[in-house]
Amino acid sequence: MEKNMKREMLDINEKYFWSPAITWKINNDNLEIAVFEYSGIAIEYFPKFYYITQDGITIDKLLESFSNYDSNLMLGFVKDLIKNRILVHGILAPHELFYTQDRLFESPYNEDILYNPEKYDAYKHDQMTRSFKNCKNDKISLNVDYEFPASITERITHREFDEGRKVPFETFCKLISVFRQKNVAGHPRYNYASAGGLYPIDIFLYIKDNRVEGVKAGLYYYNPLDNSIELVSDTCVISEEAHFHTNKKIYNSSAFSLFAIYDAQVTMPKYSGMGYLYAFIDTGIMVELLTQVAELNNIGLCSIGDMNFKRIEKYFKLYKSHIFLHDIEIGLKK
Repeated sequence: MEKNMKREMLDINEKYFWSPAITWKINNDNLEIAVFEYSGIAIEYFPKFYYITQDGITIDKLLESFSNYDSNLMLGFVKDLIKNRILVHGILAPHELFYTQDRLFESPYNEDILYNPEKYDAYKHDQMTRSFKNCKNDKISLNVDYEFPASITERITHREFDEGRKVPFETFCKLISVFRQKNVAGHPRYNYASAGGLYPIDIFLYIKDNRVEGVKAGLYYYNPLDNSIELVSDTCVISEEAHFHTNKKIYNSSAFSLFAIYDAQVTMPKYSGMGYLYAFIDTGIMVELLTQVAELNNIGLCSIGDMNFKRIEKYFKLYKSHIFLHDIEIGLKK
């Protein structure tokens, strides 16, 4: 009975896969998997354990494959791998997907740029004044006497917002409605382009208490089909703890947050894994569009990007095919 209860805590009907971002090796008497170390009986499971989890396997089948070992020890090992995102049964989050790329990149800089302000400033200057050195000597100057609209030239990142006034409901509507779906001659149309044309980014909004006129606090889903916001939860409270230290002040000052969530079931059936790449492109296009509309309506944005989304994911009631991509903090310009 106890063994069955332990298994029921896991998704026993799900196939678990060895994460393609994770490497392992046996070093002396330690099994090193990513940044984690295991010893003892776990070493004997490899390489068989690695091979049979690459193609996906249910927990029960996995335990059966190692029936000559203590099942409780094996189950504890499996649960730890799941907790540490070594065994997965869904799409990898962006940080899991990309962090291993650093091992393949030869950086000309050392870690000093992270801690030494002078070295960081020198590094930043190098990047902001870079050019492409493999050009020929032919150069054509593009001397066009044209001034772009202020909504483009005056754009800046806002790290502090006006907390003394509510965002007017009309302004809120203008801002979010730019993502609505229109019907033109029987065909769906949007105000922005989508790589692949299927528009897989779902928008969620967390409205803070008494910060947007006529909208009570809560977590909402934006429905582009009828241009409405639908309440997901009015009891969730997202605190600054979901954000990294440098972004806490920005979050506390904003009136609401916009979350870009990719739904893989929209594009992966057609584009396979490339659909994930297209989702990043779509998100960038959407942020740029939102930025221009915000500038026209006295709204400031801060494109936060990453956060500790796992802390708040439970409130969103997402599908298994959903993956968080981006967070934007929004409020009235100070």
